[in-house]
Amino acid sequence: MPITDPHYVRCFWKGSLFLTNGVVMSVHCTHISTEMVEVEADGGLQGSKLLKLELKAIHEGNTTTIVALCDPILDVFNEHNKHYIKMSYHTISKKDVAFIQAFTESHK
Repeated sequence: MPITDPHYVRCFWKGSLFLTNGVVMSVHCTHISTEMVEVEADGGLQGSKLLKLELKAIHEGNTTTIVALCDPILDVFNEHNKHYIKMSYHTISKKDVAFIQAFTESHK
């Protein structure tokens, strides 16, 4: 799937991914935009169709916890023995989108 969002940038925030079966995984963000996010995790989606993502975000000295419900797009086991998980936002607050937009604008 080609990336069509021009504001899709590298990201190194850490956080947690909550699966529908109760599993919580530590993740780190690899890329983010106001439309989708990619993370790397030790485990896969295990059949989850909806995910809760929490990221500890920082930009220009401002910190926030981004919380979003996400729809999985892709789960690939990569060469680093990690799962590369791409998601689109199902539900995310306007405040979190504004924070992501400010971050991506300054890193494009």
